[in-house]
Formats: sequence, structure tokens, C-alpha cells
Amino acid sequence: MYLITAYCIACHSAYLGSKVIVSLYALELGASQVTIGVLAALYAIAPLAIGVYAGRIADTRGARAPLVAGAAIIAAGMLAGAFTGASIWPLVVTALLAGAGFMLFNVPIQTLTGMLSKPETRAKNFAILSIGYAISTFIGPVSAGFAIDHLGYHDAFWMLALFNLPPMIGFWLARRYNLASVKNVDDKSERSAMALLRQPPVRGIVVISGLIVASNDLFAFYFPVYGHMLNLSASVIGIVLGVFAIAGVITRFALPALLRRWHAERVMAGCLLFAAVAFAVFPLSTNLYFMLVVSFLLGLGLGCGQPLSMTIGFNRSPEGRAGEVTGLRLSANNLARVIIPVVCGALGGAFGAAPVFIVNAFNLAAISYALWRQ
Repeated sequence: MYLITAYCIACHSAYLGSKVIVSLYALELGASQVTIGVLAALYAIAPLAIGVYAGRIADTRGARAPLVAGAAIIAAGMLAGAFTGASIWPLVVTALLAGAGFMLFNVPIQTLTGMLSKPETRAKNFAILSIGYAISTFIGPVSAGFAIDHLGYHDAFWMLALFNLPPMIGFWLARRYNLASVKNVDDKSERSAMALLRQPPVRGIVVISGLIVASNDLFAFYFPVYGHMLNLSASVIGIVLGVFAIAGVITRFALPALLRRWHAERVMAGCLLFAAVAFAVFPLSTNLYFMLVVSFLLGLGLGCGQPLSMTIGFNRSPEGRAGEVTGLRLSANNLARVIIPVVCGALGGAFGAAPVFIVNAFNLAAISYALWRQ
């Protein structure tokens, strides 16, 4: 489980680090906030089309092939960014390939974690994987920020491309990870995505997961824009995002104790309401220390979303269809990633940063209320 998590850290770090580089490089080339929002949304375009399909492959043919392919496509996206000149179009290619590659990698890595786990160890293993995601949320932006300042944009992309080599080679050699949960896929009508969405437990976690991840990703994509407006260096922007990630790791370590006292929906509701308050107060000061503190508090609140949605989603999946449910959940995540950055980029361009943070605060408060009623 720890080796799988290490491979996930490598690919996720490259994916997240590229978002920082793409945003800041586009701003360096003179792009507007609306353009930055579109670039962020492009990360989610391909995953919308392939999410359920990636899950079906993991369910029926095993996780190994899509894991290798996903890491290779992410690396190709980083190489496209490395050859960016005075044009923004290579960054478009980076966003599209990184998004597609990470979806191909992310669905089977979560499905594989569930299949390798016994019912009594599943929550623990998903918690380990989610800690990996949180660690990469620190490594990706921080390494990207320092690489930009000390190596330049092109070499920063090369660095992220190299992150993907260990998972590519490791999963290619490890045939024991080629697990499938079901073999018979003849009846396609019974395996339709719409049939899954008609089941209220599945539909609920799909919608909630999408909204939570949209809030999480919005901070990752919009804070570099906000920091650039405040004339912060790339390294400082990376450090603020890194503090957010460290808080997410702490939350994941605290989750087992919280879940012993309250059920998952109540824990998520409380944490997300806490995050909503942090989002609301974030634009009140441009002081760096204030932003570091609020970023930490925001990470504490949002840190619960990913591990709990992964666990609940796997547990609510019909037998043999965990990968498809994961694909649906991640497709919903990416639909939100298409809509939210464009809307928030337009809001930020027209009215400044404060409405972006306030809208996200209302989003999290609404999710918290919905979860509290379940």
C-alpha cells in the first residue's frame, strides 16, 4: 500500500505542480484572469469524457495498463509545457494532456486500493492513500514554485516530467497489480452510467464529491492569480499552498479519532463548515502571515473531503462496479473544475478577488448543510 501511495504522490505532484507553472507562465505571457480560468478548466475537459470508461477498464481488465498510460500522458503534457515559447498554446496542450493522464491514473489507483483492501482495512488504506494526495499537494506546488524561481519555467516542466518515471516503470513491472473485480461485461445496459446515477446513495456522493473537490482545486488554481496580483514571488505562493497541504495531512491523521465519535457525514459537514468560514475571511487581509494562518485553517477544513468521499463512494458501489462509481465521482469533480474556474476567473476579473472566495464559502456551507441532514 505504501509503494502504491508513493507512486500516486509522484504523479499527483506533477499534475498539481503543472497548475502552478501554467497559471504563472500564462500571466507572464500577458494572459487575463479569464484566460487563466479557461486554462484551469481545460484540465477537466478530457476527464469528463473518459472518467467512467477508465473505471470500467479498471473493473474489467485490471488497473495496471491505465496506470502506466496515465503516468506517460502526464509526462507528455509536462514536455509540451517545456517547449512553450512566446505562445500560450503549448500550455493548452499541457492542461489537456495532464488532465487526461491524471484521470487515467487516478481512477484505477483508487479502485486498486479498494480491491487490495479487506472491509476492515479499507478505511485505513484509503486514509493512507489520501495522506499521499495531501503530501503531493505540498510537494507539487512548492517544488514548482522554487523551480520557477531558480531554474525557470522550461526546466520546471522538465522536472515534473521526471516525476512520472518511477510510477511508469514500477507499474509496468508489477503485474500483481493487474487486478479486475469482474469479468463478464456483456450486458452493457446493466452497466450504464445513468443506471448508477439513478441510485440515490451513489448520486449523492457523486454530487457532493464534485463540489468539495471544486472548492479544493479553486484555491490551488486561484491563489497563484491572487498572489501574482499582490506581487508575491512564485516561491512564496508555493509556500502558502504548501501550508494548505500540510494542514490537509494533519486532518487525515486526525480522521480515525473523529470517525470513532461521529459518522462520516457529520465529520464532513463540520469540517466543510469550518473551511467555509476560512474562505470567507481569506480576502480580509493581504498580510502574508494572515494568509498563511488562514491557508492552514482552510486545509484543516477541506482535508477530510477526499478520504471520506473515496471511502463512502467505494462502500456505496454495486458489486463489481467500484471503478465506474469512482469514474463517475471523478467526472463530477471535473465538471465542477470546468465550471468553477471559468466563473471565478470572470468574477475575479470583473469584481476582484473577494467575490471568488465568498462564492466558494457559500458553496461549502451549502454542502455542509446537505450532509448534516443526511
